[in-house]
Amino acid sequence: MEVVVGLLIVVAFFWWRGRKKKRQAGSSSASVQPEPAKVEVPNQLLTYTQPRVERPVRSHGRPMRFAEPGRVGELFSYGGPSSGRGYCHDGAFAVIDVETTGFSPGNGDRVIELAIARVDKNGRIEDEYATLLNPEGRDTGAVFVHGISNDAVKNAPFFSDVLPEVLARLDGAVIVAHNAVFEERFFAAEFARAGVATPPLPALCSLWLGQQTFDTPNHKLGTLAQHAGIPLVDAHAALGDVRATAALLPLMLDRYQSAIEFGHDPARGLFDPNKLGAISPVTRAVALRKGTDGWMSSLVSRLPISTGDVSDAAAAEYLELLAVALEDGKIIGDEAKALAKVAGRGGMGAEQVRGLNERFLEMMREAAFADQVLTATELLELKRAADALAAPGYFDDLQPSTTPSNQAVEQDLDEPMGKDVKVRKCGYCRTPGHYRSKCPELT
Repeated sequence: MEVVVGLLIVVAFFWWRGRKKKRQAGSSSASVQPEPAKVEVPNQLLTYTQPRVERPVRSHGRPMRFAEPGRVGELFSYGGPSSGRGYCHDGAFAVIDVETTGFSPGNGDRVIELAIARVDKNGRIEDEYATLLNPEGRDTGAVFVHGISNDAVKNAPFFSDVLPEVLARLDGAVIVAHNAVFEERFFAAEFARAGVATPPLPALCSLWLGQQTFDTPNHKLGTLAQHAGIPLVDAHAALGDVRATAALLPLMLDRYQSAIEFGHDPARGLFDPNKLGAISPVTRAVALRKGTDGWMSSLVSRLPISTGDVSDAAAAEYLELLAVALEDGKIIGDEAKALAKVAGRGGMGAEQVRGLNERFLEMMREAAFADQVLTATELLELKRAADALAAPGYFDDLQPSTTPSNQAVEQDLDEPMGKDVKVRKCGYCRTPGHYRSKCPELT
């Protein structure tokens, strides 16, 4: 028995000594780490008036899961309660939102839609930009969530193509986003992919601000919007989320009742103005509803306020489809969706669609007056078309001719030098010399 006990003691001693040597070897190898490989980054930095701010190293190298006030992330530096020593912003905000192929830019997920609204301190939207984006071979992912198919982004610009438009709207502004770290990770990855670096950009997370100012079961954007009575009819469309966040922002700032401080001023000089408008966006109008105002009103309301010039080919395609849709004097749901797709492919905003609609109505007006007579039936058709195109009252200046020799009410008879001269008056201001679509009081 004593022999057995002795043998067990000897075995335990050698086992313990072997474990000790392994620990020492592991500690020695861990203390000598190979130098990381040097990666060459394209030198495409823009010129800024703002000095660069050093980013602190985050603990354990893990990205922030929440926009912690006062912290500096990969791209954004987050505002929070004022200490009286930092920068308090009283200027423009840039409200942003993205739709993506997934949740991890580190695993190759890409932005497939972005929207930015330039908003003043009172929440008034001064400018909007929205476009679908081509993820360069990446599948668009959960179509049932964001509604963006591979076909929809096939001819959309790349993120790098629209960077001048993005930077122009971030310039001199504090960025606002709901759960801002999500947008930050994707913006940082897309900026890096394009070879563009910026100083840290001051940002405000509306999710954090909502937690400070709203007593709701949760602080999702939809919940806050519903609680505040703000419509969010096109959730999971970047522009719809941006508009809801912009509407919530002044309410939350007012409820917070204290200054919000940032580590530094907004960056300026971020963009080259000569590159603006070089690439046409691909817009989209989603969640169309007839409602009380009709299909066209719904379509126009879901597009960005304005984009650039529309190409002749895109305008012709839209007008041709519009002529087919209005053959029966009305627009139904499928026709509105088809018009929305054509408008989106043509990079149109609300202003561009309204302009084409008015061009179509003026074409109808000219056709009706081709024989110098406006019948009651023709006037009815004109007014039905105007109603369908969300322009009620567009032809209120007209009345049917009583006889073929009479002129419509919109045509006054002046008699300079003894001759009758027909004068077409504006349907809005009643001034001769231009149509309603060119009225200076409406432009």
